[in-house]
Amino acid sequence: MRILVTSTPGTGHLHPIVPLAQELRSAGHDIVWATSQGSCAMVESFGFRAVPAGLNLGVRNATFHERTAHMLGLPPRERRAVALPVMFGEIAAPVMRDDLIAVFDDVRPQLVVHDFAELAAAPLAAARGIPHVTIAFSGAISDALQAGVLESVTPVWEREGLTPTALDFNGDLLLHPFPVSMDTPRPDGPSAPMRPLSYDGATSAAPPEWIASFGADRPGVYVTFGTEIAPLAPWAAILDALADLDIDVVATVGGQLDPTTLGPTPRNTRVERYVPQRFLLDQAKVIVSHAGAGTLIGAASAGRVHLSLPISADQWDNADLLSALNAGITLETDQRDAEMIRRSVERLLTDATMHFAAETIKTDFADMPHPRELVVAIDQLT
Repeated sequence: MRILVTSTPGTGHLHPIVPLAQELRSAGHDIVWATSQGSCAMVESFGFRAVPAGLNLGVRNATFHERTAHMLGLPPRERRAVALPVMFGEIAAPVMRDDLIAVFDDVRPQLVVHDFAELAAAPLAAARGIPHVTIAFSGAISDALQAGVLESVTPVWEREGLTPTALDFNGDLLLHPFPVSMDTPRPDGPSAPMRPLSYDGATSAAPPEWIASFGADRPGVYVTFGTEIAPLAPWAAILDALADLDIDVVATVGGQLDPTTLGPTPRNTRVERYVPQRFLLDQAKVIVSHAGAGTLIGAASAGRVHLSLPISADQWDNADLLSALNAGITLETDQRDAEMIRRSVERLLTDATMHFAAETIKTDFADMPHPRELVVAIDQLT
């Protein structure tokens, strides 16, 4: 079967698709992956044929910031309701739709698989009678947010002679990455849980030698704000908060932030640009992050308690899901001074009930179906 995978650019949108795409390829299907020119090399590094379509990350983000300067006046928790429809619906989807027309004509897919934020493939597939599968990268969205997204992408559907409904939004099957204990998917069409598997593009690499000492003699704390938004993190307060605790700290700052700008590194802290999180999660006792989907899912799947300092997008929703289950603490933007961060980390290090809750969630993730278990159900859609 010919399968077209489509995704928006960015590591957090590409990596969640890889395990299922690999299983579909192993089942004998021919995979072509359409994403922005700037992300094609990453897709090719996964071993798939990549074709360019849609806006590059930098162009999309620059356009978004031009259109949404007013959003900064909103409380952080309210910004996603503006950001998601504008970025992925109004800005990205029309360009992606125009580029995908030629891709559909060339590939002639019998099935389309797309990430939740890639909103152009669904109307193209629906208009051509091709089944499509949506892969969510985080939790269910609210009714109000879904209505906003549908409105933003309606012009793209209308260009295909269609009007979108909630049932069209996720297509023939929605695959969601959280266990039911954390989140319940929207009742808009067929859905199934799919265990989110860690993918960092370096699964055969050996860990750095220094990893062995991390968390070996005292608790390890892993601090990360992902690959893109680290410059927005409250680094000074975090490093100050952790400096005097009897812990090992590894902080990864991504490619957008020069580690030397953080100032003197505390004696108990190691700063790196990037370390595959699979090397750190097993040895860390506490995770401090923005609650981005990839980081939060990795930590929750490993049974780790979490201090969440959300900054944007779905991070507030992710953090709230974990905190509601007593497996994490979420600090609002006005709570992120060194003293509050220190007290939160100290509680996470010692609170047995929170560690028990985190271990329970770990079991729930492990019980979710592996991507290979969903291949037969996907085959039956055609």
